[in-house]
Amino acid sequence: MNFGKQEIFHSGDKFRGYVVERLLGNGSLGAVYLVRHEVLDTVYALKALFPEVAKENEDYVKRFLREAKIATRIRHPNLVAVHDCGYDEARGLYYIVMDCVSGGDLRQALAFAGRFAPDRAVEVVLQVASALDAAQEYHVVHRDIKPENIMIQPDGTVKLVDLGIAKADGLRDSLCTEAESVFGTPAYVAPEQALDASAVDVRADIYSLGVVLFEMIAGRVPYEGPNAPQILVQTLSSDPFPDIRDMNPDVPPALAIVIRRMCVKECDRRIATPAALIAEFAKIGYRLKDRPSGDVKFDRRAESAPTLVSMRSLLQKSAVPVDADVDPLAFETEDVEIQDFVDRLKRRKRLRKLASFSAVAAAALVAALLLGWLFGVI
Repeated sequence: MNFGKQEIFHSGDKFRGYVVERLLGNGSLGAVYLVRHEVLDTVYALKALFPEVAKENEDYVKRFLREAKIATRIRHPNLVAVHDCGYDEARGLYYIVMDCVSGGDLRQALAFAGRFAPDRAVEVVLQVASALDAAQEYHVVHRDIKPENIMIQPDGTVKLVDLGIAKADGLRDSLCTEAESVFGTPAYVAPEQALDASAVDVRADIYSLGVVLFEMIAGRVPYEGPNAPQILVQTLSSDPFPDIRDMNPDVPPALAIVIRRMCVKECDRRIATPAALIAEFAKIGYRLKDRPSGDVKFDRRAESAPTLVSMRSLLQKSAVPVDADVDPLAFETEDVEIQDFVDRLKRRKRLRKLASFSAVAAAALVAALLLGWLFGVI
């Protein structure tokens, strides 16, 4: 169901010590308001979950509260700080009070600029990597790195947002541990995450961040398609990740190599940690700036990238009536096609492993026979 046209508050309403100033934005699950603390006279963003959403599915509440729990653990200049969280019984409302980030998101900035100069793009990525490095200390994997979740303030400071689907030790629940589920956004999801989001580590975030860097410089994502399966086919194929210089020949070779290393499809060959990524950029002359570049302009009409929800949710969509309201951010595709695609891919991977094992065993047998012949044993 889509509850996005509701109004929870009106301008001037008072709520838990805050005065509501105006609506900042809303979606299918909740809304965000600009509020002012009655005593401190400080502005914040208040994020509220629609009461009907909370009643409909307990998992939405878990995700909402998990975002607050994770955000309060980690304090970093490139992460949005959460100051309060709770449940208001009178309104039946779950809410989070967080920093109000002025400016817009990276999607809106790209819509205005078309693409970024390589130096400016790396500056954004380094700030996100710094936030991920802080999150890794708490064993947190974001799992949905994309332009919509990267806010840019007018002074150029980057804030990573939306820890709602992050995976953190000690905060596991049905959304985090469900096997063979896909979280994230198809164009940015790492190959291993496309198969099973419950088992990924920070290398999946590094892949997604590499795709964002590619898009900022090239003006498009590396893999495009009309639906999720066609994007995932390219992501999960054995073909190497594209070379950005094929789309933007002006990219320095050293930077192109780092982008390829961020997005190696085999996660054990990828740059392994945010700290290692920052070090790799330093080797080619890119370092975190004390004062980021400012003067960022945004196109507020930019459309969000379609989101791929969990496999179970996709399969449940078949039970939704045809005329029901559908979340505009849900990625429309054939449920069975996605499920069959993942199943086929896993079978192929198992067959390749079996073939590889057989080849090794055959080679070992040949070597043993050869040694036996050389030493006269046979």
